[in-house]
Amino acid sequence: MLTRLLLILLPILLPFALYFAYYLVTRRSRSEKAGEMREEDLPWIEQGPWAWLFLSGVVMAGIAMGVYFSNSGPAPGDSLVSPSYQPKVLENTDTDS
Repeated sequence: MLTRLLLILLPILLPFALYFAYYLVTRRSRSEKAGEMREEDLPWIEQGPWAWLFLSGVVMAGIAMGVYFSNSGPAPGDSLVSPSYQPKVLENTDTDS
């Protein structure tokens, strides 16, 4: 589940989060300078480049999955040993008897 979150969801949402942060930081200066504007007169950044944001997120997710799957797994020729639990052997160190 965490792998899916980090490889797919995070790269897709990251451009939207960056755009939202940029919008919040620059909103006041834009509204003071421009006043009220019609939708057609707004700069392209305020109209929302939603398709470009989604496309860049999909590209980043593809790059993340490509890097992850090309670097994961054992090297060719390595033998795989499944993990097993080996309990510690406790010795009696009681010297009072």
